[in-house]
Amino acid sequence: MASHKVQTVDLSAFTTSNSDVSTLDRERVHAAKDLVEACRTQGFVKIRGHGLTQAEVDDAFTWVKRLFDLPEEEKLRAPHPPGNMPHRGYSGIGLEKVYSIKDLPEYGSDKTPRHRSKVSQELRKSSDFKESYEVGSEQDDQQTNIWLPDDVLAGFRTYMTSLYERLAGVTETILEAIGVGLGLNEQEHAALMQLHSARHSQLRLIHYPRLDKEALGTKFLARLPAHTDWGTMTILFQDRNGGLELRDPHTRQYLKAEPEEGTLVLNIGDMLQRFTNDYFISATHKVSVPDSNDVPVTGLPARYSIPFFVGPMPSHTVATLSRFITPDSSPAKYEPVKFGEYGSIVSQYQYEGEE
Repeated sequence: MASHKVQTVDLSAFTTSNSDVSTLDRERVHAAKDLVEACRTQGFVKIRGHGLTQAEVDDAFTWVKRLFDLPEEEKLRAPHPPGNMPHRGYSGIGLEKVYSIKDLPEYGSDKTPRHRSKVSQELRKSSDFKESYEVGSEQDDQQTNIWLPDDVLAGFRTYMTSLYERLAGVTETILEAIGVGLGLNEQEHAALMQLHSARHSQLRLIHYPRLDKEALGTKFLARLPAHTDWGTMTILFQDRNGGLELRDPHTRQYLKAEPEEGTLVLNIGDMLQRFTNDYFISATHKVSVPDSNDVPVTGLPARYSIPFFVGPMPSHTVATLSRFITPDSSPAKYEPVKFGEYGSIVSQYQYEGEE
């Protein structure tokens, strides 16, 4: 584990008002450049001054714990459907498998059905020891939300719908800051903002149950294996138990994203990497299971997290911005791709039992 830390950037200049416009503009440019530099050098960053109060974050985790404290049979009244779409509702422990685009057979040399089946089986050997609940926009006509009945958890739908909208607003603030930090012109900034569709992002609620010390010795047990996110970016809130590790793209060492009150963690996704021609690198990250020798006799405590996955409309074609392409020093590395098609390649192996 590397000794240096995940950088922290304050975006308060983008979320608070100041009567001195010139001072505010200078503060915004300074904060935006810090954000871009952190994303460029590491692919991830902690952000404070993001627009949500700590009370709001604490309230969100209270709801998440109430959800996962329900009996299994109650949670299964909003079951995730078989297959990868729609990606909504409750998924029990071990149902979802997570990996990166580079792990998939479509991106290898052998594309035969036999090879695809073999790779699929290998990807599923490791058990992702978590349960989750997926929420989207109520305006998403392609993936309809699957809600628990009110008699199971009254107020849950109303609260999560509101939280989704709040996080969509946080996303717009962060993208605005990235645009300022990159010095994008109006047309380029508009292209950047198209990488976020408020109707097609995804709010996920995750619970990693407590693990007994004796269960930690198996190599096929993982809280969340190393992977990249295939959207534009992800913003994440984690509880005080932490556990998230992010890999520095240059040193290739993992850094612990230690929980820090008042901050969220931002990691770059595959679409923003393609959009910037590798100026930003999609951040490899994981939630690992520590060596059993490092865990107290009481076991590994439960962990809760709230990621918000940001992406464009499925029909949107993501192409590299021309300012990041120079024929000699930085030729184009990626062909334009429709976000929905890219996501389908990743997600087709994602759920247990689906080939």
